[in-house]
Amino acid sequence: MIKYSIIIPVYNIEDYVEKTMDSLINVPDNTEIIIINDGSTDNTWKNVESYVAGHDLRDIQLLTQPNAGVSVARNTGIEAAKGEYLIFVDGDDICKEGFIDIIDRATGCEPDMIVWRFCTDYGTRTKESQERFDKDIYSAREFATSLLKGINRIRIGSFAVKKHLIEEAGIRFTEGCAICEDVEFMYKAVLSSESIAAVNDICYTYVKREGSAMNTGDMRFFQAPIAIQRIFGFADMYCSDIMDEYIEDSLKYGLYITHCMYSFDSCLRYVKNSADRRNFLRRYFDEYGNIEDYIKRAEKKMKYKPEIFSARRLGIFLFSRRIYAVYIYWMNKRAA
Repeated sequence: MIKYSIIIPVYNIEDYVEKTMDSLINVPDNTEIIIINDGSTDNTWKNVESYVAGHDLRDIQLLTQPNAGVSVARNTGIEAAKGEYLIFVDGDDICKEGFIDIIDRATGCEPDMIVWRFCTDYGTRTKESQERFDKDIYSAREFATSLLKGINRIRIGSFAVKKHLIEEAGIRFTEGCAICEDVEFMYKAVLSSESIAAVNDICYTYVKREGSAMNTGDMRFFQAPIAIQRIFGFADMYCSDIMDEYIEDSLKYGLYITHCMYSFDSCLRYVKNSADRRNFLRRYFDEYGNIEDYIKRAEKKMKYKPEIFSARRLGIFLFSRRIYAVYIYWMNKRAA
């Protein structure tokens, strides 16, 4: 019987994927590995097939599809999974040897989710995600609140979720979304759970590398606040029984504005000249103009609920963004 399905999408990571597979070489008999090739154009898939041919991997599915993005690839893995619990691993990250046995100890109470600690490898240093979990079992409200307060953290690779839970709740990765798609999925899963078991071992290493989607100035970063909107819409419609004022305000305003700031920070650092600035502003308003309405609502909410923001950081963000818009307007007038 398969208890755990480890789903790994891969795309153009030929230099990293073998290390990921090395970390999973000794998974127990109750675990299957599903690797989805999302239309790689380098030697990624060749390396995967060669690795599988040369190693004794107990239960493995190799799937391939035309390039459609990480969300579609993970959804393909979900459909193929035979396990009770789903685990999502990025093809350039590292799992702790024996981690399945470690997390399996937490399944005695049959939780909907299992979460564990992770660390981030920056190349020259490694940073742990957080202090130890302060409870063994959380309710959805307790764990969502701890996430929104920044007490606890999870990411792709640091949780397992029951397949039947996401089937019943209709949860999937949003197709076409390449930024914050994991955060959206995780919050929906947490909010839909009755119980969440916590494991204090560090079982996953997130490898932060140059050239990844999170280290470019891609305008798709503005998909992040849109994903947060979808989280709140989902929670408001399906999880009203666990929503309290703090969770509602934090999702709708605090988490939203945090991802707005992150998106602007991530894009503007790559804006080098006046042509870049004009192009940035044009694309921002053409593609993501509805973000502005939510930012205005968040400004009003901050007057009444300042504890859900870093008020100083939000003030700097709003001020700098307006100065930036005025500058672009002035540049455009000069060019006219």
